[in-house]
Amino acid sequence: MLSWLFRIWLLFVVIILLAGVGLAYGEWQEVRQEYSTDLHALAAAMADGTQLFLQGAQTSLSMLAQDADRTANITSLLLHEKLQDYLVLNPDFDSVGLKTADNTVITSGMNKDLLHTLLSPVATHKNFFLTTQQQTLITRCQRASGICVGPPLSAPGNLAAHPRWMIPLFLRIQSTSVSPLRPSCLVVLLPLQNGQFSFWHNLPLPAMSSVFLLRQDGFLESRTPPPSKTTFSEIQTGIATQSIRKHPDAHFDTFYGFATAANQWRLGSWYRVQGYPLVAGVGLSRAYLVAVWWKRMIAPLAALFALLLLSTLGYRGFRSIAEARQRERVFASMLLLEAKERAEVTLQSIGDAVITTDIEGHITEANPVAERLLGTTREEVLSKPIEAVFHIVREGDHQAMENPVQRALHEGQVVGLANHTVLMHADGHEIAIEDSAAPILGRDGRVLGAVLVFRDVTERRRQAAELAYQANHDALTGLYNRKMFLEQLRQSMQEALRDERLLLVGILDLDGFKQINDRWGHDQGDQLLCAVAQHLRDALRSGDIVARMGGDEFGLLLPNIRSIDDARNVADHLMQALKQSIPLDAQVVSISASLGFTVLPWDSGDNQQILRHADLALYVAKAQGRNQYCFYEAAMDLEQEHLMETLIMTQEALDDQRLVMYYQPIVTLPQTEGEISANTTMGKGIIGFEALMRLQDPQRGLLTPAAFCEALDHPRLARRIGCYVLDAVLAQGEHWHSTGLIVRLSLNISARHLLDSEFLNDLRCALKAHPGMPPEYCEIEVTESAPMQDFQIAHETLQQCNDLGLRIALDDFGTGNASLSYLQKLPAQTIKIDQSFVRDILNDPRDFAIVAGVTRTASMLGLEVIAEGVETLGHLQLLETLDHPAMQGYFFSRPMPAKAVPAWILSYNPMDYNVKPTQGHNNSAEMTDMGLLRAHNLRVEASIQYLRGQGDCLPDRIIGVDDVAHCHLAVWLDRFTNPATRPPEIDRLHRRLHQILTDNPSQPGSAEAQKLAQELQETNTRLMEELQMFLGERNVYGR
Repeated sequence: MLSWLFRIWLLFVVIILLAGVGLAYGEWQEVRQEYSTDLHALAAAMADGTQLFLQGAQTSLSMLAQDADRTANITSLLLHEKLQDYLVLNPDFDSVGLKTADNTVITSGMNKDLLHTLLSPVATHKNFFLTTQQQTLITRCQRASGICVGPPLSAPGNLAAHPRWMIPLFLRIQSTSVSPLRPSCLVVLLPLQNGQFSFWHNLPLPAMSSVFLLRQDGFLESRTPPPSKTTFSEIQTGIATQSIRKHPDAHFDTFYGFATAANQWRLGSWYRVQGYPLVAGVGLSRAYLVAVWWKRMIAPLAALFALLLLSTLGYRGFRSIAEARQRERVFASMLLLEAKERAEVTLQSIGDAVITTDIEGHITEANPVAERLLGTTREEVLSKPIEAVFHIVREGDHQAMENPVQRALHEGQVVGLANHTVLMHADGHEIAIEDSAAPILGRDGRVLGAVLVFRDVTERRRQAAELAYQANHDALTGLYNRKMFLEQLRQSMQEALRDERLLLVGILDLDGFKQINDRWGHDQGDQLLCAVAQHLRDALRSGDIVARMGGDEFGLLLPNIRSIDDARNVADHLMQALKQSIPLDAQVVSISASLGFTVLPWDSGDNQQILRHADLALYVAKAQGRNQYCFYEAAMDLEQEHLMETLIMTQEALDDQRLVMYYQPIVTLPQTEGEISANTTMGKGIIGFEALMRLQDPQRGLLTPAAFCEALDHPRLARRIGCYVLDAVLAQGEHWHSTGLIVRLSLNISARHLLDSEFLNDLRCALKAHPGMPPEYCEIEVTESAPMQDFQIAHETLQQCNDLGLRIALDDFGTGNASLSYLQKLPAQTIKIDQSFVRDILNDPRDFAIVAGVTRTASMLGLEVIAEGVETLGHLQLLETLDHPAMQGYFFSRPMPAKAVPAWILSYNPMDYNVKPTQGHNNSAEMTDMGLLRAHNLRVEASIQYLRGQGDCLPDRIIGVDDVAHCHLAVWLDRFTNPATRPPEIDRLHRRLHQILTDNPSQPGSAEAQKLAQELQETNTRLMEELQMFLGERNVYGR
């Protein structure tokens, strides 16, 4: 129907178009015919007017010639006057000239030169140039009988660039007179005004028309408007000339074509001037005809367009109705053939596997993709139940899943995609798929069957699993990342609560990893992290979880812990596993780790809080010396809070310049007055001063480092405080040296700052800023345990400090885990024995033995020894038995501000301490021997003073059950005497000393106490005498 309707509409359109073309053509012909008639009439009128004008000119010229010929005694002047009168009577002419029988030329008017040129060619004026054709025509006109119209000639106008065109009219005269002045030829010049004769001005010419007078030989005598593409002096070849030449015998004709003079298409008509070889014509622009034609065609064309528009709208309306009906028919057909088309077209073209079934669930169609995924052919599955072909199970546990086709048939709606579905291929291998099923409904809404769509997503699931793995695992080690660790922690916490089992949550941090990374590079650091991760995997149980939390920090989840002992065993096993040497590309390294644990459900809180508690335990483990593990305790929260308060307090003090340096002297005592001049500062045995930090708190006053020691080695402040100490101490030393006070200054540097890669740069900057402080008078004190954190870096750093001229002192020696081999390996010049040993040398012979051994070993190595914590005269006296070590402690001075140092130096006199000189010692055994005896006598003297009410308390190891076997004298006796040969009286007196003090009354200073004091003194005197007798010449008093 659509094609039939289109053909009718197309035929109607063609008829309208043909009618329009015919109407336009007929109207065009009518316009041409109408204007051809009008132009013909105008051309005839022009031809008649030109004929009359030429006849009148001939008559007037003939009368002029006769008048001149009849005049007797004619003269040139008289002829000139007659010519002037002629011009007055004939204003259409511009000039007139006369040639006499004796070739005299007489002229009158505006163009006399041109007239001379025309009547006497030999006198051609320089302003006029005649072509050969013009000269030929002029000669012909001079000989012609009757009036002859010459070719157009240009005469100079007012401006040389705009010549005036003249038409010469010649008249040859036959005179009977014999006078030499008788006229033989007359010439008048007819001017062209805007290309036309003056007698054409009043012609009724239409717009865009032109009139012309053309010679039969082709010269254009007149044209208005003047020609734009040619000149009057040229022979014309345009459409008018062609028409004239084509019809030489016709008196008139109409022409239509391209006019060269106007450079456009024109319609015109010409008419011959009777009696003259001239043709008058009129031309009209085609554009004007078209405009007239279009004006007449507007109404008809509008009507035709309206008809065309109406027909188009009608066609479209009918077509819409027809298309709607067609769609209805197609839709009805599609509903009837839907199942077949889906099976034969849709199923064959899409990339998904498609199976269609009838309402019973039997397969009616399967596309090639379904054949490939099922592992069978279409012919094999047709008419089979869908359950017999489409076997699907759940991914992971392989439990059978409900067939989506049955649900779609039963529910009558689309069954959405099922995730984690696996299709069992006919050969048994699994294919991960996504599937959906939808019912096929008829026009009445009844279910006709179902369509099952599924696709292979094995690769997509593999990529998704890979992306999920990357999102949950560390890219370097392959362990869980922090995100996955937190998720596993959440699940493990729930399981631990459900199963009532302990869950061990740990944070492991490698000791000294930063130094390894800085020293060997990040590539080696990455290899080390991978190796540690593998060691952790190997050491953990199958159900344990390890994750990399970031950097060198690892997280641990250890479920199913039975007891705290079990947890400690696991921690010991992990620590042992990490002690193995790890080979890298360039070297083999050994590394330790610190571990912080918290145990659930003894601990509680959310994920972040649990991790924070484990981190607190890690912090405590590192603070205890590293290479250890620690379990979280509730008190650690208070410690952490205290730490933060300390950090804030210290940072604010640093910012507000409330950290100040105090100075404590280090001295060595001369043995005689003669030795004083040989000692150091001002001859007083002052070795130098140790710079000790104090914090000026607005509320609590001046605080010692014990109140803020946690901040001194904390990552946030260690370097800043270290830089402050370097600058402050060197500045003070520079000032003292400039005033003549030459002292050595010792300053303390934290382990963290010492091992920092920027420490040496900080040190160099400080030395450069204070050039007045010689480096050899500066000593850096580092704790004994600091180098153990990274011995290689510490050794290199301390060696470079030596290279800069600075001394190195090992502070608090004996409190760390370093061996005595460090004394040989480290570039140190001084050892400072920790005050915890020095303070108890009077009470504990073991401490005395340690101090004696370190002093002797350091002396043999050429190292300076400084004993810290010298607080009493007894300490001083006992230390003097140990080869004269340098000393530092409250006995000499408490730490003082810098401004008090000069006054203290002036007031200090080492001889005020009344120390008796000791004899030289041959070996360490003799040195220890004398020290132990000296300690025994000092302790007895202190006990006597206590009993007499002149002391605070008894010395330690006096009245205890086992003290008689472990005091200083007991140790001395065991080392230097043989019990089998030793007199029993010595042991009895020794035991009696302890028994006297065991019977100590409650009130020292009482009469009974005085009596015991006297007995104690007498008993000890007898004991010393017995020893003197037994040992011979040995000085048993230790003096």
